[in-house]
Amino acid sequence: TPTSSTTPVLLGTACPPLTKQSEGPDGANLFIYHIPSELRDHDLSEMFNTFGTILSCKIFIDKATNQSKCFGFVSFDNPNSAQLAIQAMNGFKIGSKRLKVQLKKPRDAGKPF
Repeated sequence: TPTSSTTPVLLGTACPPLTKQSEGPDGANLFIYHIPSELRDHDLSEMFNTFGTILSCKIFIDKATNQSKCFGFVSFDNPNSAQLAIQAMNGFKIGSKRLKVQLKKPRDAGKPF
């Protein structure tokens, strides 16, 4: 009989259900541009789960057309995983597109007040 120590742990194989976008600590949240329109949340998770534990991932969908907006977020549980993902995935080519992966800027960044 398998025990918990012999059962494989699959990190981030599916994005956690989102009631509200979960964010990791500062420096652990990525903004990803140029995501091919055919990819979905689970595809994004599979691409990034090798870098660490994913708290959440989301590709944004246009509510009017139900089509991908070709950008999204991945939040890790620590900044080191995010840095590894940036180094490996920024510029990664999928089809004719190259991903742009960078740290997510805080919501209030750049606001003068």
